[in-house]
Amino acid sequence: MGMQQKIPSHFADRAERRVWFNRPDAERVLDWIEDSGQRFLGMEVAQKQGDDAWILLPDTLDLGRQTDNFEAIRRGRDFLREYDGKGRMFEPVWQDREQ
Repeated sequence: MGMQQKIPSHFADRAERRVWFNRPDAERVLDWIEDSGQRFLGMEVAQKQGDDAWILLPDTLDLGRQTDNFEAIRRGRDFLREYDGKGRMFEPVWQDREQ
């Protein structure tokens, strides 16, 4: 999807699968993205199956062309609410504004 910076260790330690998070933790990552001045680019969602295998769902949030970061983060929170469910995990994607 986009470039992703090294995730802070206090988030990386909570990820169930590399950089995939449950909804509350994904919301915290969005807070960090907003507070640290990163540019939010979008989010992917995956579903954990009964055999513990993961499938990437076709529903993604691609905000690479969104110029207003406040609006992008708001849409990210909406995406989390809409796609939250049992076994769902989210991968926020962001880019350092300094790049």
